[in-house]
Amino acid sequence: MLVKGLKEPAICASLMEGSVEDFLAAARDVKGADMLEVRADSLENSSPATVKRLLKNLRIQVDLPIILANRWEKEGGVFPGNERERIGILLEAMELADMVDIELRAERAMRDEVIALAKEKMKPVIVSYHDFSGTPEVEVMRQVLEEEFSIGASVAKLAVTANTRGDVLRLLQVTHTSASLGSLCTIAMGDLGRISRIATPFFGSKIIYASIGRPTAPGQLEVGAVRQVMEILRGPW
Repeated sequence: MLVKGLKEPAICASLMEGSVEDFLAAARDVKGADMLEVRADSLENSSPATVKRLLKNLRIQVDLPIILANRWEKEGGVFPGNERERIGILLEAMELADMVDIELRAERAMRDEVIALAKEKMKPVIVSYHDFSGTPEVEVMRQVLEEEFSIGASVAKLAVTANTRGDVLRLLQVTHTSASLGSLCTIAMGDLGRISRIATPFFGSKIIYASIGRPTAPGQLEVGAVRQVMEILRGPW
């Protein structure tokens, strides 16, 4: 269980907005999700104080677990500041979130600082890896997941890009054979990968990232559509 009381697989509504007010307005439209991802990198005024104000207000408005992410440009983010500023926001604001996301390929010392503080505060950590160009070979993907767990991931996240249907099949294989390592989140991004957002949970993936209107990643499905399909398919699995 990732967060107490959270059912798995969990549908996570991913939010990217430019202001606290826009985030709160978007959160009011969230229906059918089990948790929220707050992409703090999208804030025009992205400071620790602003992110903390956002999280405090979300707590009042929405009774859902919150993942705090502050994605860097190398893995699809838009944070405008330097790496110390980006990591500083995670360190200062994670106390107001239920989970925190840090990239595997972030600067090692700062990455490990985030993981250590999260463990101290008893916050589950998502260690994430995003490949926007393609899908690595099975053994490489397996090694990424193993490395994420080795540095302290509560959830090992692997997001790749599907350029062929075979890429999706390889990701499903890795998900199935790696589920015994711990809690996984696996995604094939892009149009060809859309099916993976529904399929990987049946092979061991614990989180389904979905949108409420505007996708925050290529191929992301809307929360309502994911909920409907999962309710249809969940039975026999």
